[in-house]
Amino acid sequence: MLPALSDKELDRLEDLLITYGNDYSVLNLAELNGFFTALASSPARINPEHWLPAVAGGKVPKFKKPAHEEAYTALMLRYANQVEEQLANDLENFEPLFEESEAEEGPAIIMEEWCFGYMRGTQVAEWGALPPEQDQLLKAISLHGLEDNFELLDAMSFDELQACVPHVIEAAKGLYRHQKQQRH
Repeated sequence: MLPALSDKELDRLEDLLITYGNDYSVLNLAELNGFFTALASSPARINPEHWLPAVAGGKVPKFKKPAHEEAYTALMLRYANQVEEQLANDLENFEPLFEESEAEEGPAIIMEEWCFGYMRGTQVAEWGALPPEQDQLLKAISLHGLEDNFELLDAMSFDELQACVPHVIEAAKGLYRHQKQQRH
């Protein structure tokens, strides 16, 4: 079992995502957390050779220094492992890494980045069709994770958006449970 990343390591990983990122890559930890949650919840195991280029927007970046490449890869692998272990060992207390901000109405939980990462993970893992119940769960996540839904989200009030937070968390848990049963 690898140790969980420290706050300092998480900051370093986020710096590397930004430094080597592009318009198509994962640029922050919230999105990366969603991505790894979807991979851990996939019916089939996805190898790092398959998902590492996807995180970087299609191909692994050209690193300025070998130390950057080593840190990037090692931190990514440990973080993927950390998310997977959290889901496997403590699903009831699973907390997606949502961003938080201050809105006029008060503190707000921002789910978009995480949900975008999750949807990217489902694409990389090539999820097939889901049974109706699980499809509804995925829709709770895709509502916030697909550009097609921006108009719907813009029409929602602050309270309506915040009311979605527990649904997204339960959806992630429900999809993980379902896919885990499919594996066995």
